[in-house]
Amino acid sequence: MTGPIFGTPRVGQSYNVQDCVYAVIKRENGDVAVARTPKGTVLLGGGIENGESEQDALCREAYEESGYRARIISRLGFASQYVNNPAKDRYRLKRATFFLCELTEKLGPPVDQDHKLVWMPYKEAHESLLRPFHQWALEFVG
Repeated sequence: MTGPIFGTPRVGQSYNVQDCVYAVIKRENGDVAVARTPKGTVLLGGGIENGESEQDALCREAYEESGYRARIISRLGFASQYVNNPAKDRYRLKRATFFLCELTEKLGPPVDQDHKLVWMPYKEAHESLLRPFHQWALEFVG
């Protein structure tokens, strides 16, 4: 994977690599889908589990975080971000593939009860996203 890298690694610190997938979802009226979590506002998505394809991981994560089935339209790009959490001694390099998607049918309530699907105007969503690499991906539909 190639693409921009966001964040700054700490010199001498080793990082766990986490492969991730995220959905960029925009309605015809311009609103975009985000998830509100205790940590902040993020795009729907997350880590790829062992043996999972990117597409399967994205559909699973979208369902877990929103309760909806996601349909992948196209791949938008790749980006990475260093995530430093010295308080928890947790250092990760999140390598992400971003997909343009749509939510199709409501399957039930979100599995991740601390995630809430929210539709926001593009500008508000872009400004509120926690991670710079999520903002970068959202710019594909801006």
